Amino acid sequence: MAGLSDADGQAEGRRGFADLLLDLRVQAGLSQEELADRAGLSVRTIRELEAGRVARPRKDSVRLLSEGLGLRDGDAGKFLAAAGHATVRPVIAVADPAPTGLRWRGTRPIPDGLVGREKELLELEMLLRQNRLVTLVGPGGVGKTELALAAADRVSSVDTSVVVVDLTTVQRDAAVPSAILDAFGTAPGTSDLDDVLSGRKPGDLVIVEDNAEHVLDGVATVANRMVRSFPGIGVLVTSRIPLGLPDEVVRRVQVLGVPANDTDFTDIAASPAVEMFCRRAARVRPGFELTPENAAIVARLCQRLDGLPLALELAAARAGSLSVETILAALDDRFRLLSGPRRFGAPHQRTLADTIAWSVDALSDPARQLLYRASMLGSPFTLDAVVGVCTGAPIEAVDVPMLLAELVDKSLLQPVLEFEALYGARYKMLETIREHAYAGLSSQGSDLTEYRDRTVAWCAKYVVGLDGAWSSPDRDRRYRAANANSATFEVALERAAELGEWDTAAQIVLGFRIAWQYQASIAESGIQWASVCAENVQDKEISGRLLAIAGRLSNLTGDVRAARRHYGEARTLVAPESEMGLMARGGWVSSGSLLLDTQSLAEIPTLVADARGHGDVQRSATVQAISGLALARWGRLPEAKELLLAWEAALVNPGVYPDEIAYMALSRVELELGNLEEARRWAELAREAQASDDPERTKVAGCLAMVEFQAGNYELAGELLDEADADIRGHRGYFDYLVMLYRSRLARRTGDLEQAKLSIRDAVNRLQVEGRVVYLLDVLPEAVAVLHGLGKSEQADELCGKLLAWQRTMDPPMLPTAWAVLQESCESAELADGWPQPDPAEAVRRLADDVLAALS
Repeated sequence: MAGLSDADGQAEGRRGFADLLLDLRVQAGLSQEELADRAGLSVRTIRELEAGRVARPRKDSVRLLSEGLGLRDGDAGKFLAAAGHATVRPVIAVADPAPTGLRWRGTRPIPDGLVGREKELLELEMLLRQNRLVTLVGPGGVGKTELALAAADRVSSVDTSVVVVDLTTVQRDAAVPSAILDAFGTAPGTSDLDDVLSGRKPGDLVIVEDNAEHVLDGVATVANRMVRSFPGIGVLVTSRIPLGLPDEVVRRVQVLGVPANDTDFTDIAASPAVEMFCRRAARVRPGFELTPENAAIVARLCQRLDGLPLALELAAARAGSLSVETILAALDDRFRLLSGPRRFGAPHQRTLADTIAWSVDALSDPARQLLYRASMLGSPFTLDAVVGVCTGAPIEAVDVPMLLAELVDKSLLQPVLEFEALYGARYKMLETIREHAYAGLSSQGSDLTEYRDRTVAWCAKYVVGLDGAWSSPDRDRRYRAANANSATFEVALERAAELGEWDTAAQIVLGFRIAWQYQASIAESGIQWASVCAENVQDKEISGRLLAIAGRLSNLTGDVRAARRHYGEARTLVAPESEMGLMARGGWVSSGSLLLDTQSLAEIPTLVADARGHGDVQRSATVQAISGLALARWGRLPEAKELLLAWEAALVNPGVYPDEIAYMALSRVELELGNLEEARRWAELAREAQASDDPERTKVAGCLAMVEFQAGNYELAGELLDEADADIRGHRGYFDYLVMLYRSRLARRTGDLEQAKLSIRDAVNRLQVEGRVVYLLDVLPEAVAVLHGLGKSEQADELCGKLLAWQRTMDPPMLPTAWAVLQESCESAELADGWPQPDPAEAVRRLADDVLAALS
């Protein structure tokens, strides 16, 4: 385009800016639509400017038009001058700021749109009152917009206006100021941003900038200017990526909580994800509600959808024509199922596939490929696994931390912060995102097969590095680091089984066996793989070793009968004096003592002798501790103490480390022998031996509570029980029954018989289910005392008579603390007939059934 002379500029100034704009657009060969697209403005704005209906176009709009027309520096300056924006313009009287009588401009919050966000809403409201710039980040469909609008609604008032700027259709960073002015309702081109924002009092205005991730630089530039130059303004941004400004306060919006299981109706009904699904489903199917009949299906549906609000909303929209069972079954192709019919919101959030694609398409190629490859690692996964499996063009190993950070920043990965000190840095991917990424990897020829095979090779190599970890000073750190990769190991085992590579699978299971023990919630997977590999490997010795692992893990999950079965099979396949043979025999003795199997007691002398002759001090110490604990269960307290002290004496040797379970066993033995100070000393050592953030603190807290109760320190015992109770809710601990037992004793002492009844019933139920029959002899005397307290003396005396007969005729005897409780409660009871009985375990189980019936 030809340059503009000074004379031309004066003449065009006389014709007005409208004529100049029209002439320049025609000279450039552009339609109004094409210029609007180039400048990032609306066609309406171009039309109003060319018609001369805008007295003084705003500077931001003129600059965008200049860029769209391709004007050079000199011409651009004259173009600005023609619009009334000279480089140095005279000071002009500025009208009062835009009227604040309108409390709200733009999109309003949806009534009933926010579910399960009360805590986040309260925090966000406080942040908005205390900070100038707040950014909500999170994956697409997580509910950032509704949370932002609800928080803005909380802070709006007669004195505080809210302006909502929807940035969805803004295509260029430079167009962000124009979009903000449009949201204020100013006529196109009539005002500058400074005119609208100046002169406001603190707290006068909150601007919500929604869906900012695709024009992040533009939003960041304007937001920075707002908070630095206009003290009366607060800015709330929603984005999948933080702005990266020094004044910015970032809060990540999490998915809604899903039920921990699909069996507990109370837990399911309390889930925010379930509440949201049911509310939305009721809109399209009147009368829909959560019931005990449909709760399990609804819980599983919400779990499969990750608690992602958009996914829940789209699934609920299908409830008008499909049953919940059908919706759940169709989730294997969730992107097809959840493709509509949502006709509101941003275009990229009307289907689940569009929402995810919007974020993935904006990634760099290396970041996208890393997301695709990481999708097959399982979730959560570690930095080590990504480096070991997912590198290769275009991903360099040195770039992996940076790429993971990019995926976290863009809300496609989430860091796992829980127990980070124990397990190191871990990342998880929402199932919805994982399916999208997995489909992307699958579409790339042989990539899926290649990276699944790489996972097998990496895991096989990883377990070789665990050799000797058990005897190393940092064994906890090494095994927990391995445990952090458990989901990736699951992928590797599935692939190895698919290929029929059972020897490789067995190698992985054998190497990973201790790592599974650090988290009972994943031990079930270890049991499954150890059992399957044992069936398929040809080497019987290896098969026996695998079964011993299945036994150990079954014991940890509370399935004592399965543990006994696995250990029993392993004993027949593994050399009895080998390391794994001693482990299998020790496990068989331990599980047998729990099941009141007298054969276990007879095995102990030979087992201890073989362990001492094995030559491995660490293995010998472990077997003696296991045998000591078994003897303690059977009331052989002096013999148990001797073996446990032998374990403690071995701690001076390299490779033998303190273990809280053995210390707790010593504490219990001393307690039953009446040595309270020694019992407290061992319990304190148990606490010192346990990691401070170990998720299974219940056992130690319960042990200490037991000591303090017996010492008469009831208030301290209660505090310790409260601490243990909080842990019980998160997992199934091995010694939880003791917490329940002493909760009952403490409640009975204060007259809270209802609490005592609930606690003792829970303890009996748990021990019955898990098969730990011997511990019922600790609990049943307390049940007699509770029944007496409840006024059920006839049932209490009948049970008491049977327990008295047990104590006189059966083995093992009740331990002293339990026997003392029984004697206090049996003044009017008569010794029952028909004892001794041939099957001790069955006799105790029948007594437990009687207790549950009496307490029901």
